[in-house]
Amino acid sequence: MKRKLCLVIAVLAGSVVLTAQDAVTPPAVKMGLWQNTSTNTMTGIQLPPDVVAKMQAMGRPVPGTAPTTTVSQSCLTPEKWQKSLGNMQQNKDCQFTNVHQSASGMSADMLCTTEGRSSKGHIEAAFETQEKINGKVHMEITSARQSQPIVMDMTFESLYQGSDCKGISPDSPKIVH
Repeated sequence: MKRKLCLVIAVLAGSVVLTAQDAVTPPAVKMGLWQNTSTNTMTGIQLPPDVVAKMQAMGRPVPGTAPTTTVSQSCLTPEKWQKSLGNMQQNKDCQFTNVHQSASGMSADMLCTTEGRSSKGHIEAAFETQEKINGKVHMEITSARQSQPIVMDMTFESLYQGSDCKGISPDSPKIVH
């Protein structure tokens, strides 16, 4: 699920628009190195006590106890843009509806279904400039293994760092912290 969400954010950062013929408008942002800061809050997660204890012993945050912030860097190239878009269009597990885009932003509803789990949510991104994007994502995840849905709220900000990707591969974002 997290991998799909990262793909959605990457596509939003590039401002995708699909028409009836699946044509793509050029991205409304610059190509090159981007730094992404996302803060994620999750509620409704039911973890066994031994899993919680192991995570705490390793110094890892326990989902659902506090917001987590991740900073990553990624390299956006025209080729990566096309590949990510193609993967998104071919993903039969997720559907996007109510897609709206303007020069200042984009929003969409998303529904994903996989083995025993479904996720529905809403994504919004504001294109402040060609070098700054911010947005939010709200998802509700239901599973046969959980008695209640997991609710995830995330905010993100992406800042253009320059045309030089500084050795970061377009296929491998780098976690900064």
